[in-house]
Amino acid sequence: MNNIFENEQINPAIRQGLKKINFVRPTEVQEKVIPVLMARKNAVVQAVTGSGKTHAFLIPVMNEIDENLQFPQAILTTPSRELAQQLYQVARQLRDASNLNLSIALLAGGTDRERQIESISRHKPQIIIATPGRLHDFVEKKILPLDYVKNFVIDEADMTLDMGFLSEIDFIAQRLPQNCVLTAFSATIPVKLANFLRKYMAKPETIIIDNPTVISPTVKNDLLDIGSKSRKKILYQLLTMGQPYLALIFANTKQTVDELADFLINQGLKVAKIHGGITERERKRTMREVEAGQYQYVVATDLAARGIDIEGVSLVINYEIPRELEFVIHRIGRTGRNGMSGHAITLIREEEMNQILKLEKMGIHFDFVEIKDSSLVPRTHYHNRKLRQSTSQGLDNKVRGMVKKAQKKRKPGYKKKIKRAIKQDRAQKNRIEQRSKIRKAKRQRKNRRDSQD
Repeated sequence: MNNIFENEQINPAIRQGLKKINFVRPTEVQEKVIPVLMARKNAVVQAVTGSGKTHAFLIPVMNEIDENLQFPQAILTTPSRELAQQLYQVARQLRDASNLNLSIALLAGGTDRERQIESISRHKPQIIIATPGRLHDFVEKKILPLDYVKNFVIDEADMTLDMGFLSEIDFIAQRLPQNCVLTAFSATIPVKLANFLRKYMAKPETIIIDNPTVISPTVKNDLLDIGSKSRKKILYQLLTMGQPYLALIFANTKQTVDELADFLINQGLKVAKIHGGITERERKRTMREVEAGQYQYVVATDLAARGIDIEGVSLVINYEIPRELEFVIHRIGRTGRNGMSGHAITLIREEEMNQILKLEKMGIHFDFVEIKDSSLVPRTHYHNRKLRQSTSQGLDNKVRGMVKKAQKKRKPGYKKKIKRAIKQDRAQKNRIEQRSKIRKAKRQRKNRRDSQD
């Protein structure tokens, strides 16, 4: 297969820029998406987190920019300030490495609005990276013209849905030029999101990056049944069994995050916490300290953490299963990124196994483990126990009595006799069932003939 990074339709300056930032071989999502966007086709892309999707749209978007046209030509949306900031930095890196003469603007809520307006007026940006709320504001107030927009990208589309921003995206999409290419990138495609995208994309190219599981193959994904033990104590034990480079612990509520952070701090660990109740200034300070390596442990809620890209996470612990099961994909996707190995551990009790079964139906594979001698070791799969129980319960009283009798007498060949008895019993039941079906079919045919007469 030809290397898409060497495609002659890509600006030679961008090809050189990719080499400068050590982009030699494309990932699967880049290999599949870049040609589609360069052919100016709408696309819905489902890919695991950390698959390289950002450059899958940045490369074709930058390739289409007319440097002489000083109007917005591409709009890239992402649902949080932090993700927008990170996308902005990645876009600038590719632009600078490629020596492109184009302007990129960052429009995000929680920052100085007037300064952003002044920056747009002065720099005439060709690429806009924005959060949905601020983008809606600038378009509604006619601060940002859409007449020349050729590409509109919705990054983290499922998170955009979760955070309630679809109405803002809808407002923008209605005002885009007819020839604008729409692309949505998402880890999952819920029904509500699919219906929304169908409204603006008649026949989009659907690109699904196949994996044996929706979790990256670089992640060891473990499940730990804690029984009646204390979750907090098990959590502390897991965090101190090894030395994770950076551990990210997920809880469902702000209150639980506060409780866990306090508990772990009291155990002597240096812990950062991230949730919606923390001020913007405090959250930014915490993130700077995490990036500087001042914390080894971070406790967070889902929506707060989904808006932040924390590099170097080597361990993810699901302290509890999220109410929205799809969040598990995003949680675990925080580790094992860009080809690096990662480890995820989900704590459960036996009564939560129904949720695990639902997750496995979604394509999330777990390895069952237990703690022995201060380390995690494989354990018998829960399903095997259930299977053995159901097989036992499937025997009728007659056969069960024969089994008990044979086991009690323990004569030579008793196992063969048991197997033969079970086989004969099942064969007899099958014959009875078949005869019943034949009789039923005959009755139905007779009834039809009688009704015709």
